[in-house]
Amino acid sequence: MKLASIVKAPLIHLEIHVGTPPTEIWLRPNLRPVVWLVVAAVVVSGGLCLAVWAVGATAWLLLAAACVGVPSAFVALLATAAARPRLQRVGDHLRIRLAPTGFEEVPLDAVECFFLGSSPITRSGVATCGGQAAFRVNTLVLRLAERASDYAARPTFTPWGTWDDGYAVFDGRWCEPLSADLARQLSRKLLDAKRSPGEAGSAAAAGVGP
Repeated sequence: MKLASIVKAPLIHLEIHVGTPPTEIWLRPNLRPVVWLVVAAVVVSGGLCLAVWAVGATAWLLLAAACVGVPSAFVALLATAAARPRLQRVGDHLRIRLAPTGFEEVPLDAVECFFLGSSPITRSGVATCGGQAAFRVNTLVLRLAERASDYAARPTFTPWGTWDDGYAVFDGRWCEPLSADLARQLSRKLLDAKRSPGEAGSAAAAGVGP
């Protein structure tokens, strides 16, 4: 009995350890828009409350509290969502967040590579140069395998990026600074993650294997 208990103990510990999928943030958000959003909400809410308090009407004060509370809760939820990672590896899947309301999980084997891109920015009153946009923003492009047709397109929050025709595009204004080096690092991480144990079996189960 003693020998059996000694043998079983490490095995139980090993199963718990192996059952925990590795989690790693691959692309962080840009927190500056989140901070400005919260600051703007605080300033507007504070100004409205001070104005009503100066009038001194209790009914108006209650109405102002209701008008401030609902938008503030919405801003808090939006800020929380905007502060979450844009890309996160969870086990043998990649969690892609291109909308405040949720995310999509894609098998690592369905992702081919990352590369740096750019998109034009249109600003009213700004002249174009030879018919081309005067300003452009860096983007991170995630290319999906052609065989993974189930993941070719998803609805997105357009300011954060787009996902269509097998390409998920992240707008650089809403994530950490983008560069060609970052794109290469992500492609290397993807390759290393695909080589990790357990990925092949999950990819076959998802129907996106070679």
